[in-house]
Amino acid sequence: MAGLTGQGTTVALTTGGAVACVRSLTLPTWTMEAIDASCLSDTGYMKKIAADLVDGGSVQVTAVFNVDDVPFTPDGVTDTLTITLPVDTLTGGILTGTGFVSEATLPSVEIGGLLEQSFTFTFDGTTGPTFTAAT
Repeated sequence: MAGLTGQGTTVALTTGGAVACVRSLTLPTWTMEAIDASCLSDTGYMKKIAADLVDGGSVQVTAVFNVDDVPFTPDGVTDTLTITLPVDTLTGGILTGTGFVSEATLPSVEIGGLLEQSFTFTFDGTTGPTFTAAT
């Protein structure tokens, strides 16, 4: 199979609805910390074990901003983010999970520039994040 572009991807928040005209999207990095399990008697290399939990990470979204839009704000309200990636089949890959808007940047205003707002959605680990492969 040849690679795909992100064209056709949709982003939606349960309370805010669809995020209109997404210009760019950075999917999360999932990480598991390494715990130092070294003893004072060890030499050479540190001994490490995997932590118990995975950090669900965050998603960065940049979307067109219109003056009649209510800007995204980091208000601590729990929401569900659903990202649907396009494929050549009936259902694309879906990333979903609960979390909150943890950062929001209002547009830079300049001559000849498009007004865009960026926000960061941080997964809280309560539900997901989960990725469902395309079917």
